[in-house]
Amino acid sequence: MAITISIPTALRGFVGGQATVEVEAETVDGALETLTTEYSSLAKHLRDESGKLRSFVNVYLNDEDIRFLP
Repeated sequence: MAITISIPTALRGFVGGQATVEVEAETVDGALETLTTEYSSLAKHLRDESGKLRSFVNVYLNDEDIRFLP
């Protein structure tokens, strides 16, 4: 399924200046994986050395913070 990811202004330089990026994925994790594979320079800003999302990265699914979703 096509997923639209909004890119914050501070990170747009890593995705060619785009405000949004569309990826194909079935899950949030899949979308982030596709995003960071396609734009590899973005990966270090979103994930730490172990591959976990950095604490200051906020991810929302339909206006819901994913940290509070099942």
